[in-house]
Amino acid sequence: MSYYNLKMTQTTDGYLQIGNYKIYYKKVGPENSGKKPLLVLHGGPGSAHNYMLSLSTLATDRQVIFYDQLGCGLSDRPDDASLWTVQTFVDEVAEVRRQLKLTDIHLLGHSWGGMLAIEYLLTQPKGIRSAVLASAMISMPLYQAEVELLKQELPKDVYEAMTAHEQAGTTDTNAYHEQLKLYNRQHIYRGEKFPDEYAAPKDGFGAKVYHTMWGASEAYADGTLKDWDKIDELPKITIPTLITSGQYDELTPHQALITHRQIKNSQIEIFTAASHSAHIERAEDYCTIVSDFLQSVENS
Repeated sequence: MSYYNLKMTQTTDGYLQIGNYKIYYKKVGPENSGKKPLLVLHGGPGSAHNYMLSLSTLATDRQVIFYDQLGCGLSDRPDDASLWTVQTFVDEVAEVRRQLKLTDIHLLGHSWGGMLAIEYLLTQPKGIRSAVLASAMISMPLYQAEVELLKQELPKDVYEAMTAHEQAGTTDTNAYHEQLKLYNRQHIYRGEKFPDEYAAPKDGFGAKVYHTMWGASEAYADGTLKDWDKIDELPKITIPTLITSGQYDELTPHQALITHRQIKNSQIEIFTAASHSAHIERAEDYCTIVSDFLQSVENS
């Protein structure tokens, strides 16, 4: 069931004023359902919330809140490179919670959103019942090493062409992105065509924040986050945590297993025949697993 097929629920959206900028948010499902709401942190940085809307199925049980981080989607897109720091987005999470009165919640972060969730949780915020780290990177050097192994499994000519562009600094060319398509089909989304209902609005991708913080592409992360590493700090996360990954995910099951080992109060779920978009490729199973996890936390 997709977000657009939900008949039972109400949707509200609007803007929050955070500092000098407007941040778009969407609430799916009624408030006060008796179950704690789920706040969703999308990836990128710069991807916008739309690709996470398959999680709206969870609104049959609880309210689900999405928002577009600064620099992408329907939020403001400032031309100020000094804003593109981890701290900007950690502060944004806290302010979204404050303004929407999300005092007692579950938190789900996907990909970069999982990195953001880790950073936020390490500030020891109050009122977080549980976390879902969905295909969440824990160390960029480890991630890049794992991605290099995935790239080496591509056809030799594709791998060599990608590597040549990366080493030459020509990753902004059409030639590089043509080679990247095969990697994306293997490890980002394995369907024939990405579902239109989950696509970002026209011009919604935050290229400036993505290329500043992440880098050239999913297969070559050379931005300001390239040395980010929180493996040794993961034991500080003590709330119940669900860790998810796909069989073919660029956030490989090996990385997910390290996360699981480092977070004592955690469980892990690897979705077969799925990639970085397991929440779309295996949407029904994915939402069932997350729903059961959130309910088990509330019942404990």
